[in-house]
Amino acid sequence: MENSNRRRFLQQVGVLGVATVLLETPGLFAETLTATPEQTEGPYYPTTLPLDTDNDLLVINNNITPAIGQITYLSGRILSLSGEPVRNATIEIWQADNSGAYIHPASVGYANRDQNFQGYGRFLTGSTGEYLFRTIKPGLYPGRTRHIHFKVKVAGMATLTSQVYVLGEPQNANDGILMGIRDAKARNSVIVPFAAIGGSAIGALAARFDIVLSGIPAQVPVLEMTNTSDPARNPDFKVGDNWRADVRNASPGSRVYLHLWKDNVDLGISGPYGEATDGNGVWTMSGSYGTSEAGSWQAQAVIGSAASQETSAPITMQIFNT
Repeated sequence: MENSNRRRFLQQVGVLGVATVLLETPGLFAETLTATPEQTEGPYYPTTLPLDTDNDLLVINNNITPAIGQITYLSGRILSLSGEPVRNATIEIWQADNSGAYIHPASVGYANRDQNFQGYGRFLTGSTGEYLFRTIKPGLYPGRTRHIHFKVKVAGMATLTSQVYVLGEPQNANDGILMGIRDAKARNSVIVPFAAIGGSAIGALAARFDIVLSGIPAQVPVLEMTNTSDPARNPDFKVGDNWRADVRNASPGSRVYLHLWKDNVDLGISGPYGEATDGNGVWTMSGSYGTSEAGSWQAQAVIGSAASQETSAPITMQIFNT
């Protein structure tokens, strides 16, 4: 039953968003949004990611035993300062289990941690900027109040690393990291209610937390690969197929480099390729695939120089021998 519920949860995220679990935020745009403050990563970011990194931290892969703790749906949106949703943002979370142990060998209680708690998850936002995790209310350990760590990664901008806290938690007032946010408005922006979900037979909680990014560029480059021999096969190709690479939303007059991965091996950044982007930030190149290129690929456009932070989101494609 638990695995069946988990599958339904994961399947419904993309269809229903977070409508059934999120809390309303009246007047969200009544005033200028407050940028989510940067906070320390802390010592317990996973040294090795778990085999399961999805957005359901209660169950690992197809295990039948769920994690111990009060089920919590953490949801919200990734927004720009102007309130626009941020698409293709990757949010990672990591936290202590019900007993206060992380999936990190230096964590207190690591040897006796909840082996059924994933401890880490990630989510890629769609056009609404929404994200959703099913997790537990984080446990306590000496020196800290309850909190969930997170990172937000968006192509072309620096990673935001911060933490979110439980409203009304007695230890909040004595937490040095939380109280280290000197601006009261910024500090309050990372403290949210973990409220009971009405009608939940298991006492589940919902926490609504919108993350506001201060450094969103005006536009993010987009890379597309098109099969011009047989467009119906996109995003797949066969050896011998012709392809066209298109970049848009890039800085005008810039050279284009490509960061490539083949069969999960990082091939690095090479280029520049073709002509510079035109006055509208558009770039095109075409070619065909040979036998040696068969495999699983990822590609990312890097704009201006091989070391540039102006990048597209990676795209994935398969090239088959036949």
